[in-house]
Amino acid sequence: MKIDAHSHFIPDTLLEMIRKDGAFCNTEIIDVDGKPFIRHFEGFQYPMFEGFYKPEVKLADMAKMGLDHTVLSVSPGTFYYWIDAGAALETSKICNDWVSDLSKKDPAHFSGMATIPMQDIPAALKELERAHEKLGLNALEIAPVINEKNLDEKEFFPIYEYCAANGILIALHPYYIGVKPQFARYYNTNLIANVLETNMGINSLIFGGAFEQFPALRVLAAHGGGYFPYQLGRLVHGYEVRNEAKVNIPKAPDQYLDNLYYDTITHWLPPLQFLADTFGADHVVIGTDYPYDMGDYQPVEHVKALRLTDAERELIFGGNVEKLLH
Repeated sequence: MKIDAHSHFIPDTLLEMIRKDGAFCNTEIIDVDGKPFIRHFEGFQYPMFEGFYKPEVKLADMAKMGLDHTVLSVSPGTFYYWIDAGAALETSKICNDWVSDLSKKDPAHFSGMATIPMQDIPAALKELERAHEKLGLNALEIAPVINEKNLDEKEFFPIYEYCAANGILIALHPYYIGVKPQFARYYNTNLIANVLETNMGINSLIFGGAFEQFPALRVLAAHGGGYFPYQLGRLVHGYEVRNEAKVNIPKAPDQYLDNLYYDTITHWLPPLQFLADTFGADHVVIGTDYPYDMGDYQPVEHVKALRLTDAERELIFGGNVEKLLH
């Protein structure tokens, strides 16, 4: 089975609420050259792809990509960490209910990840418990940086504790809702800043002691793990020579690699081969980033092009995700 572990959705129910009056979540639907766009008041907009909310469109595109199953996670613009916490809780509930319902209607093709209002951890934890225990969601998508707070902040540790205790995979996916000044040109807000934030998320979990405290915690890093896999040696060296790196962990960063998984979205075969060779095919999963234009829509062909055994290739195709999501 070929499983896409990185694909996005936005519920049609949420879009309809936004269309009527999106002020509650600082969002509106606008017309851009005759096409509907989702615009956040904070300064970011993107097309309202039918692939976000129409299962039949998703299925047709999955068939084109040679995929059998998709694990759906919210579009990062729908994290809503930056709005009122009560409103963010409501949007989380709408998203979690929608993806759970779709997964139950068509379990052969769809499963889902939860989303939670990370700006209010007590509410987030309560919604995570509901999503897992009532809705049957075995994964959680969060950002690698939450409202400029890194993931080593102790306020986030109850989330990690619950996920580790219940076998819930955490997927890290960067987000932005406005252009960051230093990355304003050339689409660098996405091209550089996104993968940089993923690196920051992984670093924070390692050096902050999350994996040391919760060794059963499993984390999937988007976009091939950002810069992390290719600068691991620098982190290990820094741990060896700098006291600051030893504050929360008794072991070097490369001793926590069992906790980390990576998707295939590298857009270049050499780094993808490096991922499989260095971290193991048992720690790599297919990702597409559907339906965005920065996605990889030939993931199966790219995995087939790697120097792997048949058994290793099957792990990346779907075996790893089946294990991670039970």
